[in-house]
Amino acid sequence: EPQTIDRLPEAEAEQHSQAILRALVAAAKADGHVDERERALIEGEFSKLDSDQALQQWLQAELNKPLDPAEVARAATTPEMAAEMYIASVMLVDDEHFMERAYLDELARQLKLDPGLKAELEGQVRDAE
Repeated sequence: EPQTIDRLPEAEAEQHSQAILRALVAAAKADGHVDERERALIEGEFSKLDSDQALQQWLQAELNKPLDPAEVARAATTPEMAAEMYIASVMLVDDEHFMERAYLDELARQLKLDPGLKAELEGQVRDAE
């Protein structure tokens, strides 16, 4: 049975949240800059967590480091988490932009998402918009 975040032990839930946030930050950086819409989405996710200093420092470090889809993908510990990270990334980017599209394609490859699942996840995001 898939583990939803509300069923995870606290340490795993924290790791899960951090993986999703890492995916969001990386997706926002995919076109070379973080625009206001992307920043608002990321800050909205961060507001759900404790706003402690360590978390703010972590966010700044994520924003400042080079874009690496392989590193982002390594944070996914289950196929469900990989799918969730990919959906979060697709929701954040404008896939009309070639750099963002290339990033999503590479992220999906690094997450080892089946092409059919990748298309299905992208369709879910399009249908929700």
